[in-house]
Amino acid sequence: MSGIYIHFPFCKQKCIYCNFYSVASQRQREAYWDALCREMEIRRNFLPAQPIDTLYIGGGTPSLCTPQELEKMLNSLSRFYTFSKDWEFTLEANPEQLTPDYLSSLKLLGINRLSIGVQSFDDRILQLLNRRHTAKEAKEAVLRAAQVGFENLSIDLIYDIAYRTGEQWREELCTALSLPIVHLSAYSLTVEENTLLAKRVARGERYIPEESDTERDYAILEEMTEKAGFEQYEISNFARNRLVSRHNSAYWSGQPYLGLGAAAHSFLRPVRQWNIADISQYIEGILRGNPAVEREELSMDQQYDEMVLLRLRTREGLLLEEVERCFGEEKVRYLRRQLSKVSPTHYELREGRITLTYSGRLFADAVSAELMWA
Repeated sequence: MSGIYIHFPFCKQKCIYCNFYSVASQRQREAYWDALCREMEIRRNFLPAQPIDTLYIGGGTPSLCTPQELEKMLNSLSRFYTFSKDWEFTLEANPEQLTPDYLSSLKLLGINRLSIGVQSFDDRILQLLNRRHTAKEAKEAVLRAAQVGFENLSIDLIYDIAYRTGEQWREELCTALSLPIVHLSAYSLTVEENTLLAKRVARGERYIPEESDTERDYAILEEMTEKAGFEQYEISNFARNRLVSRHNSAYWSGQPYLGLGAAAHSFLRPVRQWNIADISQYIEGILRGNPAVEREELSMDQQYDEMVLLRLRTREGLLLEEVERCFGEEKVRYLRRQLSKVSPTHYELREGRITLTYSGRLFADAVSAELMWA
């Protein structure tokens, strides 16, 4: 299985919590698309010679892409790659851009999955997060997408936010789960370095609850999604009818993927590489035929650590047999020794498979750190 990620770094305004590479200026947009299509040719042999299973356009705000830009990108991509018949083609979108005409154009282009950045169904929270849409617009966007014929619809929500009670979080989830979505991603609000949120928090503005509501909100999230028929297949991701994000699932299982565009990451075991996070330097490197790329070859110990970190986030968990096959018996013995240092309430070990319990999912990073080699 192979996937391609395309980074569209342009947006109208930067969300205060976002630490992904993006710019508000549209000035270099045409030159960026030209460079992106050229990069496809330069790196056409990076992935194994097999059909592409997933294509994901992220950002930035990919729903700012015109149908003409997307068509140009797809035509270029099809010159160098073939695609599986049942491929998953995801576009990240903001609610305010999803007009009926635009949605119809996306459908005609072959996009079959939308990931809609709702973040909240509470106008107070949306204003706090500096989002451009309203709760009403978010609901209408999801309904319009379904009416146009999109069956694979996902939305993002953020929890653990100041000024929101547990009951209000329940109401937002109730709204979300009443919509025609088959996938939900929910994340705790995190203060990342070099974001507007970090600057505001440093000035004393309140965005994070004084006493974290993570445990309360996460318990409500798991309870309500389960009742609504969603299966939790990763710590932050829930799917109905087994319509998981195949693209992201490939990341978590260590499958190869190619990242195109400024700041995009690629992986082909044991090598990880990433493009420079600067549009001008990215374009310049591509035009020279020498992309500005950094590269890291993961040691066996680093690969083990990555497997522990990613697999424990998933429903499938960490299979001891796979650890032994990839890294040898020594790592399995180490893993068993380290498990004795982890609270037994945080994990289950059944039939050679380690999975996290509810409390383990709350402290997943700490559990993983205990089991990692480095």
